[in-house]
Amino acid sequence: MSKKTTATTATTATTEVLSIQDKKFIDVEMVDVMAQAHNAGLKRSELVFQVANASKSLVKDCTKDKWELVWADFENRLVNTKEILPTTARNYRVEVVKILKADGIDKPKGTSKTAKHEQAKKANDDAIAKKYEHSSLENLKTELTQLIGLTDKNSVEKFKEVSKVVVEKSKEQQKLDEQNESKELKDFKDQYTTWFNGLLKTQEGRQELIALRLNKEVRAVVQKVLN
Repeated sequence: MSKKTTATTATTATTEVLSIQDKKFIDVEMVDVMAQAHNAGLKRSELVFQVANASKSLVKDCTKDKWELVWADFENRLVNTKEILPTTARNYRVEVVKILKADGIDKPKGTSKTAKHEQAKKANDDAIAKKYEHSSLENLKTELTQLIGLTDKNSVEKFKEVSKVVVEKSKEQQKLDEQNESKELKDFKDQYTTWFNGLLKTQEGRQELIALRLNKEVRAVVQKVLN
């Protein structure tokens, strides 16, 4: 039974087509790399991120039709040229698209009134973010405090604008703090795991551990490392 198939999104009626350059890019920069990831074991996630980053040049700010064509072609090539099962190819597509979405790149909404409204809103949000990208969170909070209680139209609009930026920057700062905290904990564990394992390798080291085991501070460190 043949595994070859055509992604369902490819049947969508559209006047747009992928260029020869687009197809070559998909084949070399996306499909070939994903095929490597298919058998890469622990390094697979790194290659998946590589595919996602490569695909940005094709799908960022593209039309809905082109988005669907790119991912349909991606799936079809995985199945038809790399002998990857259709369900697996679809899962790879979902995985890559999920990474793109986390980076703020999502499938375009089309041309309906609702879609146009959402696109206009996103464009406005992007413009606001760009306007305040170099403003510190502390300065923005101070500006927000100064706007509280003002009722004129300009101040009210300014308050809404700055409030939105403060919320987004606060989320970014929280995420950064969590990442830094995780790195510090990892460094701590690495440092003390090396020390602890080093002591276990020699008789003198094991005797030192025995001598230190009643020390509450040392016991706390060892417990943290082991956990």
